[in-house]
Amino acid sequence: MKKKCRTICIFLFIFLLLPYIVTVLINGKFIHGKGDNSPFYVKVQLGERKKKILWEDYLAGVVAKEIQPDYHMEMLKVQTIITRTNLYREIEEKKDNVFSEEYMTEGEMQKLWGKEKGKEIYKKLKKAVVETDGKAILYKEKLATASFHKLSNGKTRNGNEVLREEKYPYLKMKECPKDIENELQFQTLELTYEEVKEYCQPFLVAVDKKEVGKPLKKEDFEIKKTDSAGYVTKVRVGNQIYAGEEFRKALKLPSSCFSFQEKKGVLKIIIKGVGHGIGLSQHTANEMAKEGKTYEEILQYFFEGTEIKEVAEILLNIE
Repeated sequence: MKKKCRTICIFLFIFLLLPYIVTVLINGKFIHGKGDNSPFYVKVQLGERKKKILWEDYLAGVVAKEIQPDYHMEMLKVQTIITRTNLYREIEEKKDNVFSEEYMTEGEMQKLWGKEKGKEIYKKLKKAVVETDGKAILYKEKLATASFHKLSNGKTRNGNEVLREEKYPYLKMKECPKDIENELQFQTLELTYEEVKEYCQPFLVAVDKKEVGKPLKKEDFEIKKTDSAGYVTKVRVGNQIYAGEEFRKALKLPSSCFSFQEKKGVLKIIIKGVGHGIGLSQHTANEMAKEGKTYEEILQYFFEGTEIKEVAEILLNIE
């Protein structure tokens, strides 16, 4: 009788365990790496060395670098899906699968925001990772370019127009009236013309050397072209035309939506918004979350025509 029971138990054990054994033999050791919450490690470049950290910790840490600590929980989910989408796309495009995006540890969060606040933020970020497990933004079954910025000038930019390609139909111009009310919407920078010339020197090129030595004045600065959202695409400095983004980077302006004025012999630059203006506006998205919108609704608004799908199997491409 005992021998018969033992035989039955062995049979049941093999019967129940066999599917798992076969699956592991077919898929290999990465079977446990599917999903953000699995014990899956990724390589991260830290200066001259590489370090292995848990995927879910890295994802939460990267999101921490991209947010404000007071963001609504639903907005944290939005940002988590955006960040995961961009990291997944990096996995598909890169061969070495070593991540270089900066991230924050729980300890660094506590140091930056205070011990209790840091713990709370870390906990919320991990929750956002868990509750959006493996989800990413797809367009026609391919990972989307999930662009985002802090604050638009009142509307987001048309992706096809800015990037000069017809492959971003989901990056449409979207109205963001809440952004205009933000305290950072309008910023000003006042510089002497000599200071402007010094900042712009890396890209100021004149055929005539006499032109290089001439002092600049208000008449030497003119907005030549803007895109449909009002961001500067071409600006004249002296006799030369430059890209608006080139000018923005040289002067370290918050965005390339700017205009010129003169104030008592000083060049006054008025800037609207913070960031490149393409894709999702974090401020408007957070306001939508506070009004009760879900992360799916927010992402559908800014990335119209895309789908939110779980594609955690992309992690299996990491070796």
